[in-house]
Amino acid sequence: MDINKFFLRLFFLLMAIASINFQCKKRFGCANTVYNFEIGVKAYPDYDSINIRDTIWFEINTPDTLRDIQSNELINYSGVENLGSVISIEKLDGNNFTIKALKKFEFILINGTEVSNTKDPDLFKEYLLKDSNGYYRFKLGIIPLEVGTFRLIFGNASNVYRKSDECTKAAFSISFRSTNQHYYLNPNFQGGSFPAGGDYYFYVK
Repeated sequence: MDINKFFLRLFFLLMAIASINFQCKKRFGCANTVYNFEIGVKAYPDYDSINIRDTIWFEINTPDTLRDIQSNELINYSGVENLGSVISIEKLDGNNFTIKALKKFEFILINGTEVSNTKDPDLFKEYLLKDSNGYYRFKLGIIPLEVGTFRLIFGNASNVYRKSDECTKAAFSISFRSTNQHYYLNPNFQGGSFPAGGDYYFYVK
C-alpha cells in the first residue's frame, strides 16, 4: 500500500471514530460549535517495544481554561457534561492495521468514566474525562496479552457542552504531546515530518 492509501484509510478510520464520538443533546435554538480547543495526551513509557503484561499509561492533565483556536482568546470551559474520547486499538496484519484488538488487552482506568459502547466493542472503547479542580483529567493503562504491532487512536470530541450552558458547544482536538508516536512502526509510513495526531504505535514482544 502506498502512502496515499495509508493516509486515506487512516482518514476513514478517524471519521468512523468521530461518528460515534460524544454528541450533545440537540435543542431548538442552540448554537452550532462556537469554540475549538486542543488538548494533549501523553503516553508513557513511550518505548517502541514492550513485553507482554507490561503497562502503557495514557494521561490527560489539561487546565479547563483553554485558548480558542479561532479567536485566540482564553475561555473558561469548566463544568463540561460530555467531554470524552473514543479509543480504538488495531493490530497489524501484513501491511495494514485491520485486526480489531481491544480484547487483546487488559485496561486499568484511574481517572475518567467508561461509557457503555454498543457500536463495536471489539474495536472501540468510550470514555468521559474527569473535570475537577480546574483540570480535565484522564488516566488509562493498557496491558497487552499477545505479541504484535499495534495502533491506538484517540478520537476527537465534538458538540461538547457545559452543564450550565447546553447551547454553546465546543470541539476538542486530541493529539499526543511530549510523546514519541513511533510512526516508523507503520509499514506504510515513508518518513518525513508529520504533524502529531491522536495515533500511537507500539510493538509487543
